Amino acid sequence: MTLVLLRDDDPNATTPPDRLERAYQPLLDAGFPVNFAVIPEVALDTRAPDGVRERFLDPDSPDCADDMPLLADTPLAVWLRRHEQATDVFLHGFSHRRRRAETEFGALSRDESVPLIRQGLETLSNALGRTPMGFVPPWDRLSRGAVDAVFEHLDLVSTGWIDRPRLPITAWPAYVAERLGQREALRVRRGWLLRHRGGKILGTTSPDAVAALVDAMTAGADVGVIVLHHWMFWDQPEPHRVIVALAKALLRRQVVTVRQALTHLDQLPVVRLSLRRGLLGL
Repeated sequence: MTLVLLRDDDPNATTPPDRLERAYQPLLDAGFPVNFAVIPEVALDTRAPDGVRERFLDPDSPDCADDMPLLADTPLAVWLRRHEQATDVFLHGFSHRRRRAETEFGALSRDESVPLIRQGLETLSNALGRTPMGFVPPWDRLSRGAVDAVFEHLDLVSTGWIDRPRLPITAWPAYVAERLGQREALRVRRGWLLRHRGGKILGTTSPDAVAALVDAMTAGADVGVIVLHHWMFWDQPEPHRVIVALAKALLRRQVVTVRQALTHLDQLPVVRLSLRRGLLGL
């Protein structure tokens, strides 16, 4: 059975935890862990390409050039500590600021990436009392240098598409094998790169289509990642019908935390035969 990892992107120091809880109450009530990709020191003026302020920033927060770090007494940090048994966390970039080429880590060197990753880990560790084991790059973009920096500090990267030249050459055989088998997980140095098959999809679909989408996003994967964005679901007083449908679709599936996913991946055989779409992956 394919394991399922629920990944929610963009919680930050401005996130009201009551909205977060309302958005995902059906999942939490069903006992499904949610893995939050937390921005450690969010840029309060970060904007989408059309110039509109990013929707993950609370509209009541200041719109200025400052970064707002997550602190131990920040309401979101308090909520995550209280729900430690039902949640896990990723490091989600550093400030989610478009530093270069419209991304945060998509065009940085290793030397530029390392201090951001270290500071982000320190910020989240101090605020949450636990150190993330996984990394989610903002906008799913990582440069070759950022890949090196991330895997020096963390054991798992969750992202979408990444082309082979952005990986260390030692990971190229694993990349080819993963593409042949389409298992969405490949070993990179000491850790794992875990692909997902689409972000923001559930936020734009109808509840009736959720079960089929879950099948499509997880079939054949070593760990199927479902990407969510809470700010697409928190503007209603009742739980969103898509999240209710998602909880129902997951009832007979094994939903895991980042740490559980890593344990599963580390136990996979080094060499596997995988038949998929008529291709043989070694």
